[in-house]
Amino acid sequence: MDMDGGRIGLRATVLVALMLLSAFVGIAAPKAEAALNPVPVLTLNLDPIQLQANPTNSQNGAVIFAGNATVTKLSSQAERVTVSLTASCEWTTVISPATMVFTLSQTQKFHVTVLVPPKTSSLIVGRLLISGTAKAPGIAIQTASASAAITVGQFYKLSIGSDTPLREVGPGDITYDTINIYNEGNGLDSFELEVANSKELIKDEFNVIIERSSIMVNQDEYAQVKITIQTPQKWRVYAKEIHLVTIKVTSAEARNQAILYSQQFSLSIFMKGMHIPGFDPLLAVLAVGIMAVGIRVRQGRGPRRRLAS
Repeated sequence: MDMDGGRIGLRATVLVALMLLSAFVGIAAPKAEAALNPVPVLTLNLDPIQLQANPTNSQNGAVIFAGNATVTKLSSQAERVTVSLTASCEWTTVISPATMVFTLSQTQKFHVTVLVPPKTSSLIVGRLLISGTAKAPGIAIQTASASAAITVGQFYKLSIGSDTPLREVGPGDITYDTINIYNEGNGLDSFELEVANSKELIKDEFNVIIERSSIMVNQDEYAQVKITIQTPQKWRVYAKEIHLVTIKVTSAEARNQAILYSQQFSLSIFMKGMHIPGFDPLLAVLAVGIMAVGIRVRQGRGPRRRLAS
């Protein structure tokens, strides 16, 4: 009886042990398989994370980012992983290469070129977003992303014009003109004005006054500046000359960036006439009129005297 009870107890102990072993194997086997066949992990990064583009009035500004695509935890279940890249930005972008194939856990390089259009404002900051997908047979699609910023450098360009670039005046006259300063750059600029040939004009006894020595102008806008010119008052029997008043406009913002940028524009002064200092033209007209009256009177008296004789 005791022997039978011992056998039954031993059988029960063996049976429990077998059940526990099968349960352990059933649980541990999937984990071991999962450890041998993990899901691939995709990571992306850009270097640097910010670049400055320098477009001009007529040319694109290009920047190039270096990128890395890394796939890790590659297993025998995913012997071939295909990574596809796309870009999102305010401006045209080119990714090279846009598709990569991984057969090992490794890093592959790519490049992203961003083309910033001409005349783009320096106040705009572009955002570049790179998105990637990793695909392999029998495995869910994995995604990753990386971002960077593009700033726009300021370029400097101006033009000068006038509605009346040629004035006809007499010696001793005062004339006024207006020049238009156009900011064709891509940002707010401060312009400084001066008379480039002031020494020659002073020598010729011209007096030139600029309404403002500096002016702020926004991108794609213009401002007007008044120029006052007084011609020489020295004595001339007859004058028929052209003098140039050259206005020089310099970009102060460019100079702050150690760039010298300026433009010049000339106003033409055509002097024609006679001028005697201290001689009033109105009095001259009156004098001529009085002389004419006197001559007529004398001519009228002559015939009467002849009739009386």
